[in-house]
Amino acid sequence: MGDIINVEYGMAIPVDGLILQATQLSANEAAMTGESDDLKKDILRACNLRRDDRLKEAPLGKADAAAMMHRAHELPSPLLLSGTAIASGEGKMVCLMVGDDSCIGIMKQLI
Repeated sequence: MGDIINVEYGMAIPVDGLILQATQLSANEAAMTGESDDLKKDILRACNLRRDDRLKEAPLGKADAAAMMHRAHELPSPLLLSGTAIASGEGKMVCLMVGDDSCIGIMKQLI
């Protein structure tokens, strides 16, 4: 843990990690989440700013909140999960979890 890993198009992600740098980065997380769309990835600060902007735009109400959650995959995420693959772009990530402690490792233990 703590290793810095360069990621690029086509690479299979071997560990769970936090994105440190991102250039047009997206990941295919279908193996982990079932989501068929590629998911945008970015650094934590950029993700938080985008989410804050989205919350400021959203009127309050259950229907609006549900619609916003339905479009949540449009917002970038700062995490890359083991067992997924880079669909586009490049970047760097810091390793957070490996092996049985990673998301895919925990899922394997549950099966």
